[in-house]
Amino acid sequence: MLLTIDVGNTTTGVAIFDGDEIIFRNKLATPDEVSDKFLKSLIKRKLIKEGDGIIASSVVPLVNESLETGIRELFGRKPLFINHKIKTGINIKLDRPEELGADLIAGAVGGLYFLPPPLVVVDSGTAITFGVVNSEFDYIGGAILPGIEISIKSLASNAANLSRIHFNVPGSIVGKNTEDCIRTGIFYSNLGGLNFMIKEYKKLLGEDTKIIVTGGLIRHFQNRLLGIDLYEPDLLYYGLKKIYELQ
Repeated sequence: MLLTIDVGNTTTGVAIFDGDEIIFRNKLATPDEVSDKFLKSLIKRKLIKEGDGIIASSVVPLVNESLETGIRELFGRKPLFINHKIKTGINIKLDRPEELGADLIAGAVGGLYFLPPPLVVVDSGTAITFGVVNSEFDYIGGAILPGIEISIKSLASNAANLSRIHFNVPGSIVGKNTEDCIRTGIFYSNLGGLNFMIKEYKKLLGEDTKIIVTGGLIRHFQNRLLGIDLYEPDLLYYGLKKIYELQ
């Protein structure tokens, strides 16, 4: 078995692999500090035996120490945290490789688990990220956009007459009230930006570039994004699996 852990800004998820198959997955809100109770609620402990692997991706540094301590106390060993220094199968060609988030590394490697390069991984969560891998397996960069919830919070925080709303996909591009106008603006600006950037990346890398999408909020844009080759909600877990196998 292999336990893969993805610590995000909003949620922390796990997937347990038996060979190439995910046999268990779960997700909870990311805590300020990982507790024994949290881990026992998150992970099906009886599936993890002595000698099974544990690997983690985290974009919340303040959680890492308590996560490592909790995993060690629960399973008797430390998890492998991924970063730019470990073997991943990609060459990180950035100005400052240490700034590349563990989630972006795992997502790019997850993309290569399914499809050959060149490819672009689009992950829609707290932020919307693009990770670009060329035909030489070089991670050459990408982009970060504010996600839907960040955009809603920003409008509510900075405009006195605009309140925070619950997001759903608007029925029309013409909003008929303030809440619908916010939904429409956020949705269609994100959709237009995503489609434009996908088109530009294909110009840069070639029309054979694979476009892979993942993340909980990408569902809002499904069937409206152009040229999608694969939608894989478990992409980061497959990336973690591949990275673990390379060590």
